[in-house]
Amino acid sequence: MYVISSLISVSKNKKKMIQILGLVVILVAVFFLVRASGIEFKNLTPSKIREYLLSFGMIKGALIYLAIYTFSIRPFIPIPPTLYTFAGGFTFGPIWGTVLTVIGATLNASICFLIARALGKDFVEKISKGKFDKLNEKLRNSGFKTLLIIRTSPVGPPFDLVSYASGVLRIPFWSHFLATMTGIIPAVAVYSYFGGSITKGGLAILIAFFLVVVISILVPWYIKKRKSQEQVQ
Repeated sequence: MYVISSLISVSKNKKKMIQILGLVVILVAVFFLVRASGIEFKNLTPSKIREYLLSFGMIKGALIYLAIYTFSIRPFIPIPPTLYTFAGGFTFGPIWGTVLTVIGATLNASICFLIARALGKDFVEKISKGKFDKLNEKLRNSGFKTLLIIRTSPVGPPFDLVSYASGVLRIPFWSHFLATMTGIIPAVAVYSYFGGSITKGGLAILIAFFLVVVISILVPWYIKKRKSQEQVQ
């Protein structure tokens, strides 16, 4: 029995090392690709991202945007996701901007989830800067609906921290995937519209700002209300 348990332990450690090595290779490759592209983090704006993407044409630009959003793993690549989201709407319009961003953000969150599952709690605590314990209380016994509420609110816990914490807390991968993909749609749609409205000016921007405020308040409130009603029943 001892020999068998030792072999299982070695196998698990070997699998973990392979996962970590694979993640390191991916992150290093992404870093050098970004460096080779000439993108400077300090000076990024939606206009510059749009100009860069459209230099490849609309279809190639959309694929590159999807790849950039997917593999911009924070904190390794320190670019806020809202910047990409605005740029997506600005470049591809509100509809395609929303579709591409939802796919990219969901894949990005899934990679963060898997990184946390491979590297463990110590890694998440280091990058969370003291926020993990507070989030741990919310997520420890959470399911799809709790994650959906968190993902729906644009003013909730940091997007990436939720992904990392979910991986550590053994939340099922597909619960995290589906809650993320579904929950971010309202906010992403509004931000993409906001980005697309940059070219239209005044009134469109005001409407977009109003929608951001309304979505951030009403959607989480509605989901919480439905959840509390179900618990009472």
